[in-house]
Amino acid sequence: MTRQLQLYLDRLRHRLAYLDALPQLTLLGFLSGLVAALVIIIFRLLIELPLAHVLGGDSEGFETLPPLVRFCLPILGAIIIALIFRRLDPKDRQVSVSHVIERVHHHQARLPLRNLIVQFLVGAIALLSGQSVGREGPAVHLGAGTASQLGQWLKLPNNSLRTLVGCGIASAIAASFNTPMAGVIFAMEVILMEYSIAGFVPVILASVTGATMAQLTFGSEPAFSVAPLQLSSLIELPLIIGCGIIIAVFATTMTRLHLIAA
Repeated sequence: MTRQLQLYLDRLRHRLAYLDALPQLTLLGFLSGLVAALVIIIFRLLIELPLAHVLGGDSEGFETLPPLVRFCLPILGAIIIALIFRRLDPKDRQVSVSHVIERVHHHQARLPLRNLIVQFLVGAIALLSGQSVGREGPAVHLGAGTASQLGQWLKLPNNSLRTLVGCGIASAIAASFNTPMAGVIFAMEVILMEYSIAGFVPVILASVTGATMAQLTFGSEPAFSVAPLQLSSLIELPLIIGCGIIIAVFATTMTRLHLIAA
């Protein structure tokens, strides 16, 4: 049985080296999406269950805490994270979206296991202590790292690893926020930076898998509720354009500062 499995994996790796291996990539996309979704569900439960118990049912209701506790809790979390980082090798401290992009485009999408574990622990501490961060960065890294580890364990070719990382990211975002379309767009445009049929279909399937797993665990409610918006007058168009320019300038500045600091 082991010999037959090894032969099947060898044929799979050989087939994945070609650009038209869509059925095989689709199956792997589903598997990576499933595994990434399970990791995100565990991550969310680790955060939301204790916070919901402490904060009276609302896992984000830090404003209900006494002012002194609300002031000291993020400081305590930052000290714990700093102590953890102090004991780590500099290369193991690289986490979040910037780390994923760097590994995808310069290291054949091979994400280290140690960084993945650090992201899980540090991300949980940051969110539990009320830091001014969200689940986006940890979700992207956890999804990408999980899918990359699966591909490395199966010894898949590098072109397949890139697709699997995109699948993991899409599934993780969908599982974290119940937004499958956002997961697909983010994975394709921000991380992979390319659109192809061989990559698009597995990423979509992985994102749907992540959203389905999250809905089975947490329900079908989206993470964010946005009120319907309507344009009441054409006079508002210049204001919208101006807001877009201002937001773009701030976003670009923040990205450059992040790259400099990293």
